[in-house]
Amino acid sequence: MRMFALFLLAPLLLAGCSGGKKAPEPTAYLLRADARVPDGLQNPSVRIGINRVALADYLGQAGIVVATNGDQVRAARQHLWAEPLDSAIRVFLRDAISADLGYPVSADTGRRQNWQYRVDVRIDEWHGSLAGDARILASWLVIDVATDGELSRHRFEQTGTLAADGYDALVAAQTRLLDAFATKIADSLRDIKADAPAG
Repeated sequence: MRMFALFLLAPLLLAGCSGGKKAPEPTAYLLRADARVPDGLQNPSVRIGINRVALADYLGQAGIVVATNGDQVRAARQHLWAEPLDSAIRVFLRDAISADLGYPVSADTGRRQNWQYRVDVRIDEWHGSLAGDARILASWLVIDVATDGELSRHRFEQTGTLAADGYDALVAAQTRLLDAFATKIADSLRDIKADAPAG
């Protein structure tokens, strides 16, 4: 939003004027889905796992990323993700997709030999901008584990406006985008639910 550019640059300005004072402690953000699988649905009709979550290289860092000008991006130094994003996003998608489908899907890649289907995810863009919005560009594949055959391929792109200025609002907007992404993945899995053998 209007003030987000100033909010982003404020730590840099303060650092120049601090006269050697200790910098404030960084703020760390957990990525968590609000959605929860309903109780009593512990026997999925099909065994699905969230497999690899591949991130664009610029997202492989702790700092929350903001696009500043054209193709330029900046990772925050004081506003950080509390966990590695690839694993945090995998768990987020597991929870949100499970809630949408009404039965649990897995994110435990150590048990992938028990899956009937796997979902491979790629996130190419997931950041904020100085204009006051957040953006996601992602894709996913649904794979039949038994044959290693691709059942379907999908793409998702969405932009959302921040509700306020600052990193708290940016994280909230990014979380909403990821939740919308999870809903689309869940929709792509509904068709295989009825035809798959119970496991």
